[in-house]
Amino acid sequence: MRKSVCAMLALSFLSLTHPARAEEKCQLIRVAALDMGSDVTRVTVPAAIGDHPLTMLVDTGGIFTMLTENKAAELGLPTEIEPASGLTMFGGHVIRRFTTFPGFMLGKLRMPRLRYPLLPAGSMPPDVDGIIGPEFLAIFDVDFDFANAKLNLFSRDHCEGKVVYWTRDATAIAKIPFTMDDVYHIFIHVQLDGQDVKAIIDTGADRSVMSLESAEDMFDLSDDSPKLQHVPGPNSTKNARRYPFKQLSFADVIVDNPDITLVPDSQAQMGPDAPDLIIGMGILRQLHIYIAYREKDLYVTAASAH
Repeated sequence: MRKSVCAMLALSFLSLTHPARAEEKCQLIRVAALDMGSDVTRVTVPAAIGDHPLTMLVDTGGIFTMLTENKAAELGLPTEIEPASGLTMFGGHVIRRFTTFPGFMLGKLRMPRLRYPLLPAGSMPPDVDGIIGPEFLAIFDVDFDFANAKLNLFSRDHCEGKVVYWTRDATAIAKIPFTMDDVYHIFIHVQLDGQDVKAIIDTGADRSVMSLESAEDMFDLSDDSPKLQHVPGPNSTKNARRYPFKQLSFADVIVDNPDITLVPDSQAQMGPDAPDLIIGMGILRQLHIYIAYREKDLYVTAASAH
């Protein structure tokens, strides 16, 4: 299902990125520049269905582009139920409802008519109408410019490595190769207090989350360690902890005192192949991130490196 959807999306946007002449090929072609919302815990951008405005969450760690059940009902969209959809959110929320509509506008881009999953009621803040998922984002290069509150979508048709436009200081840039699974999630390796950790880049997560079991194993912790504090977990997960980590390293780009919540695997329900660390907005907003999906490279600087 995902592969057929992505093929349809790619064909829909081919006209936006016409083949470049050889002398132009190294130039970045921006196809959309979208204003980010002011909430520092998430990335939202404006969209629309017809004359109806939407606020959409940009979610690199999502499972699909979706609307909320509430927004679908408000717009009078027809829905259908698929009890065994196989789509499950962080924390175990199951997606069972779907709708079909002509798509929405994102800047000058129009999503095609597709069958879209619907987010369960209460799974999104009331001012968020849906999610822009990674199957859409991966058609482009995606640039998160948090310093200027802009989400930029660029054509993937450019010279390899010629993407960093916001700084001329080569020493400020970390180029990090990444891998993707079949749902376009981005996996990288980072250093957390000197330990190599497999992580996912998740702009849909307001907090960064690490497996409690992985943290206990890597840093020789136990449930009664004095530095482990009980804290509320994300998405109503229980038995979460916090540990005073000192440094998270994206190659040579450093985030000091990263705020990371430790959640038991039994609560996160992310499966046996899940990464140890979900890097969410508390950390990502301190950075400028350019995702080159075709090359599978992540370009990172401090958000202030302009």
